[in-house]
Amino acid sequence: MAGNHDVLGPPRARHGVIYSDTRMRRFLAAVAPFVRPVVLCGLVGCAVPIAAGLDEGDANRVVVALDQQGIDAAKEIDPGVEGRFRVTVPRDDASRALATMADEQLPRTKSRGLLDAADRGQLVPSQAAEHAQLVAGLSGELERTLANVEGVLSARVHMNLPPRDGLRDGPPPKATASVLVEHRGTTPPLAAESVQRLVAGGAPGLAPADVAVVFISHPARAAAGRADVAHVGPIAVARGSMTMLKGALAGLVLLVLALAASTLGLYAKLARLRRSSLESQTRAPADPQTRGMSVRPGPP
Repeated sequence: MAGNHDVLGPPRARHGVIYSDTRMRRFLAAVAPFVRPVVLCGLVGCAVPIAAGLDEGDANRVVVALDQQGIDAAKEIDPGVEGRFRVTVPRDDASRALATMADEQLPRTKSRGLLDAADRGQLVPSQAAEHAQLVAGLSGELERTLANVEGVLSARVHMNLPPRDGLRDGPPPKATASVLVEHRGTTPPLAAESVQRLVAGGAPGLAPADVAVVFISHPARAAAGRADVAHVGPIAVARGSMTMLKGALAGLVLLVLALAASTLGLYAKLARLRRSSLESQTRAPADPQTRGMSVRPGPP
């Protein structure tokens, strides 16, 4: 009979596609790159870069300034620029970190030194161009020296060094200079006489009395203590319990992943058993005694 084959034959796979171990492994391998960043971000908090392309000295200054304000900053190797560093902070502290850096004028602007001021584009530079490059290079070197003094936020040196003309009669024009120093606190980190001697000693024909020094003070920032509350992802917790919470979250995530892997493994095992059962029923010959017989429902 036509219907006997439907009754006695092997059952049809009416429950969709049976996923094998290979497909399960491919699925986990495809999902893992997206799950890992989410898990790490939830455990340690999302960090954002606030300064990049820094040399190690500037990166250290930024980290120290932010640490004094109670901001957790980290110095990392900049993946975009070889040999440079970047500074990252938690996402919640990014705005406060940027405000602190702006107030501290960090990272500091690099002044052009003698080598940077040398114009390598001209084959035969003019005398006036060489003199201008020399003055710019001397000013840049002095600015670097003053900016490295503890407490100095920025320094600008403007020099007026007239070129010497051997054919001109009379005394040479007077050389002058002016220095602007921005510092933290009410007391300058350097005395005006020290700045005058420093600048005059770095420029030929310049007397210390001809150097004008102007100081601009910025109020000292009180060192902020670290907040008692820390953020672990979106969770606010006491700073002393932050490590314990991170460990608990890590254990919970590992437990969930283990349960998910066990569930997928059990599902794959059941799928293999079902597939082998279907294949065995397909290969098994029909019972000769039941051929030509139809199954009729029994009495109720």
